[in-house]
Amino acid sequence: MPPLPPFATSLLLVAAAVLVAASPAAADCTTCHQKLEQNPAWAHTYQDWEDSMHAYNDVSCVTCHGGDVEATTAEQAHRGIHFVWAEGKVRAGDRLVLSQGCGQCHPNQIAGARASAHFRALAAGKEAADCTTCHGAVGGQVLNAETITATCRRCHHDDKPGNTVEVAQTLLEYTRRVRMALVFPEPGHQLKGADREAVMEAVTASMAAWHEFDLEAVGLALAYGTGVLEK
Repeated sequence: MPPLPPFATSLLLVAAAVLVAASPAAADCTTCHQKLEQNPAWAHTYQDWEDSMHAYNDVSCVTCHGGDVEATTAEQAHRGIHFVWAEGKVRAGDRLVLSQGCGQCHPNQIAGARASAHFRALAAGKEAADCTTCHGAVGGQVLNAETITATCRRCHHDDKPGNTVEVAQTLLEYTRRVRMALVFPEPGHQLKGADREAVMEAVTASMAAWHEFDLEAVGLALAYGTGVLEK
């Protein structure tokens, strides 16, 4: 048999790659779930996941929910599945397990969360914030100075001046400003050398403190970073 011309060999390699890439999809959760009617009351929909950084980074359904991705029937696929909540209602015990699950890929963040009063409340079987409270069921959101108020007000109802929610809102705005100074500095204000490293350390420290819900530590880190920016 005569050798194939170069272009034909290339076409065969491309076709083989497509087949290899497509074969896992036949047994993937999305094969069925993307076809289901999506209920807005669910903790998250298929579209929420598809639009998230988890999907972008190939974090699949089984990473969080378990199940058998190689199964050929729904009953087999759903064996051992967890975090299935009716109408998006989550039990405190499930919130604790879920947060620990997030820690498999986010060890630094869960280390901070374990030091928080929220985590201690969850461990005691009480209702409290978990990872999804701030970041959504598929990690698709980051709180900002506008959304943090509604989120925290689910539990924190103190409306006196200087209350926890107001302080958190102010600190989150300062967090954004300091981070923006690193990523999108104003013309003529690019940080370099030791100043840039110092602000990066301040941002890192503030993010760790945010996951501990330690607003005082957040404030101290941001004050240091802001001081460097205003030199």
